[in-house]
Amino acid sequence: MTSSHKKITSGKIRKIVQILFLALFLLTVLQATYPFRPWIPPELFLWADPLTALTVQISGRFFDPVFLIALLVLLSPFVFGRAFCGWICPLGTTIDISDKLFFGKKKKPSTRKYRPIKTVILITLLLFAIFGIQLSWLMDPLPILWRSFGVLGMSFFYLLANTILNGLYDANIFPDAVLDIQDGISAWLFPVGTPKFSMLLLPFLIIIGILALEKISRRFWCRNLCPLGALLGLLSKFSPFQRVVDKDACTGCSICRNKCKMGAIENDYISTEKSECILCLNCKDDCPTDAISYQFRPPLTMKSATDLSRRSFIGAGTLALFGSGLFALNALNPRQNDRRLRPPGALPEDDFLERCIRCEECVRICATSGGCLQMAFLESGLEGIMTPLSKYRIGYCEYNCNLCGQICPTKAIQPLELAEKQKRKMGTAIFLKDRCIPYRLNENCIVCEEHCPLPEKAIKLERRNYKDTETGEVRIVEYPYVDPDLCTGCGICENKCPLEGDAGIIVIREGEERF
Repeated sequence: MTSSHKKITSGKIRKIVQILFLALFLLTVLQATYPFRPWIPPELFLWADPLTALTVQISGRFFDPVFLIALLVLLSPFVFGRAFCGWICPLGTTIDISDKLFFGKKKKPSTRKYRPIKTVILITLLLFAIFGIQLSWLMDPLPILWRSFGVLGMSFFYLLANTILNGLYDANIFPDAVLDIQDGISAWLFPVGTPKFSMLLLPFLIIIGILALEKISRRFWCRNLCPLGALLGLLSKFSPFQRVVDKDACTGCSICRNKCKMGAIENDYISTEKSECILCLNCKDDCPTDAISYQFRPPLTMKSATDLSRRSFIGAGTLALFGSGLFALNALNPRQNDRRLRPPGALPEDDFLERCIRCEECVRICATSGGCLQMAFLESGLEGIMTPLSKYRIGYCEYNCNLCGQICPTKAIQPLELAEKQKRKMGTAIFLKDRCIPYRLNENCIVCEEHCPLPEKAIKLERRNYKDTETGEVRIVEYPYVDPDLCTGCGICENKCPLEGDAGIIVIREGEERF
């Protein structure tokens, strides 16, 4: 009875810890909203990510003390092996929940032959970083999950909740309460208005693809593709804490090996591949003879061979070398695009691309204030995919908001005091006279001037008499123009322009100020 109780308790403890860390991760996501008064930093998990810390600092050739938090996670495998993956990683927990909900416990084929892929990916990402190109955002589990929950998840939840609440309101079911709940959700998640995001397909396909891989095998992503898991796995080979099997008590029933979600148990049921074991303790709980325990043993006698061939290493190096050349091609990297507008406080373009991990924290928090920041596609080339761009027809840079710099985990967007941010020039507005109503139709329209947030107004009006050639009528028309010395390129004029399609006033990069 006591043994059975211990088995149940050990499994529950791990699941409770997993849920608590996932809840903590979700709480950091929920902190990224306007007004920004976090009591848990939204960047916490990203600061603690060793893969992000290594690739960003290597590619950017800088050191930020905040990434010393990641050192705790990086050193943890020397003691507790790859326990981070089994107990803490929120993407691992999400995968476990998805597997339980959608894929069940059907026996799935072995994928052991694919294990070296994750190490090849890790080496490739590190070599890219050495060459000055930071690509960890594409495969790093923590930025992947942050943008999945922060942008995709919050948007889908908001739209789903609105749909349900609208249905209840239309059915006249507690209409006053429904409106109060709806207003509360809007004020909490997206106070500016209904979320509008561009380029959601790629992050959606990435997270859905990771979850769908469970159809092939349990934790397929963690076993075979995750570069952070590969990094922690390489270090865990030196861990003194590991699975120990009592050979006399083991009956060879194969339950442990069949149920191991990482495929870490070898054919003899005794040996364990330490770089794959995430210390989930399932084998200990499931063993009918209590033959399995976890103990500290001398680490030097427990090391196992690295699962990587010389050919794989050469292949990773070749891929990184030619990939770096591909990103450098001018045809695929149109950095001279005068509509490639970065947020205020953004580093110079090369430094910005080396630091930005595409977590989309800035995009998420901007959606709760002005909503101008969106994920890029090819506007800044292959290397700039999913970096934040200002797209003013979707939203504008709120004059009294400086949150993107406060929330950026890698300081690709530098934090600015509000007074400094209000003077920081992102670009300059110009009128398209073949589109603008006063210039094209000689009719009054002062929407852009009215919305300009600057006290001294960067958009000014010039009154001129206009004589209608058909009627001979003379009327006063106010023609707007931009004072480039005052304009900061906030984009509210472009956003509020009443024309359908392209606006009559746009913001270009002219005069932009980068750190």
